[in-house]
Amino acid sequence: MDWGADRATLLKLYRTLVRSKHVLRALDPIHHQGLRIDLGAFRTSPIKSLYAEAGEPSLGHRRIKLASNYVLKLKSLRRNPCHEVVFEAPLSDFSADSKSEPNFVARTFEHIKNAKINLNTIDNLHVQCPPPWEKHTDNVNISLTKQKKKKIPMKL
Repeated sequence: MDWGADRATLLKLYRTLVRSKHVLRALDPIHHQGLRIDLGAFRTSPIKSLYAEAGEPSLGHRRIKLASNYVLKLKSLRRNPCHEVVFEAPLSDFSADSKSEPNFVARTFEHIKNAKINLNTIDNLHVQCPPPWEKHTDNVNISLTKQKKKKIPMKL
């Protein structure tokens, strides 16, 4: 195509608009209002008390937890294509330059490091070869289908 923005411009727009914390923070008031409704709390109730009362983390903390869980699970799955991107690329590839914020991988590794989780202690998950959903055949006995119903005894 000869029209429209080039790839670099589109990626900058995506990173700025879609992945920005500002857009993600727009969901926080909705989350807070939902907690207020669920708990029957006043509009003026402090947000931290809503989280404590509901036993629910903030969306930011939930995002961090989900991202960390994903990276930790990915560490054990060497056959996953994302494993190579996340763990075999030099970490310097994920570092932020002075103009932008660290990306997903760099932020998640920082949270894992702050939680004092040693990635070297995570063992590889050995999946059966081939995986059970591939090349699986069921043995079904259909010998009774060849018989007429009248010839099959009522009690076997």
